[in-house]
Amino acid sequence: MSIFDLREKYLKSLRERQEDVKTQMLNGVKDMSQYEFLRGRHSSLVDAESIFRELLGKEYEEPEQGGSP
Repeated sequence: MSIFDLREKYLKSLRERQEDVKTQMLNGVKDMSQYEFLRGRHSSLVDAESIFRELLGKEYEEPEQGGSP
């Protein structure tokens, strides 16, 4: 498995989990604490995806910046 395959699988997994949480929220929650829990979980997954993409972007930018005089 290449690093690119791993990257895509990880991002796909994060997006699927985000959708699962959204679905749970849209199907209804028992009370406000469950809603807040799901909202926090969704926020965490979005943050994880954002951080991962940011780190990937930096990783791919560094060789280009380092190679130019």
